[in-house]
Amino acid sequence: MWNDHQSLNFLANILLTGVLLATIYAVGTRVMALPFFSLKEIRVENMDKNPAGTTGLAYITRDHVEQVIRNSANGNFIMIDLKKLENTFMELPWVRSVKILREWPPALHILLEEHKPFAYWGESALINTKGEIFHAIMDNMRLPVFAGPDNSSQLIAQQYRYFNKLLQPTGQTATEIVLTPRHAWHVRLNTGTWLKLGREKVEQRLKRYVAVRTQYGENLDQYENSAYIDLRYANGFAVRIP
Repeated sequence: MWNDHQSLNFLANILLTGVLLATIYAVGTRVMALPFFSLKEIRVENMDKNPAGTTGLAYITRDHVEQVIRNSANGNFIMIDLKKLENTFMELPWVRSVKILREWPPALHILLEEHKPFAYWGESALINTKGEIFHAIMDNMRLPVFAGPDNSSQLIAQQYRYFNKLLQPTGQTATEIVLTPRHAWHVRLNTGTWLKLGREKVEQRLKRYVAVRTQYGENLDQYENSAYIDLRYANGFAVRIP
């Protein structure tokens, strides 16, 4: 082997390459550890402007952000694992999505999208404006209540908007919607009245109620607070009074 110049040159090149890579790694590690690459700033913004036109956050606090940074932002500007940091932010109850960017001079720009609460989902969760279920704590905020089978939250949110549009002539609004396992619709109004719409011809039945309510409202007012109105009849409806 020692007389094989080709093999010796090949071995020498391998050794030289190894030494160079080790040197580059050592130097690079020292360079990246310099104060020049220390994180100087963390900027946090909401992806969406709120109604006031600003980009502040409504539910995610500074303490939440600082805790995530403290637990997951390990290393300097170059070494921080952005994917890991994004995954940790996604664990916060109010975070719907997150994007983190490196910006120079050494800073992290954190863009957060918050869940916008739209309704309660039963007694244990919330629904955002996109009809998605999430789990967070709400302090006595007045929101409609939805309940239904799994994977029905978006459908119920859509129907809630449509039902309220149809109810506008009556001055009433839906405050609770239940979609039963058999896909029958029950709607509670802000007056306390429950409307039983059933599974078929739901739009037609609700329009019939609106027409009668706008024409004979005074006659129905005495029952509205506790009535249960069954609209599943072909040409009318029944009012059940407790």
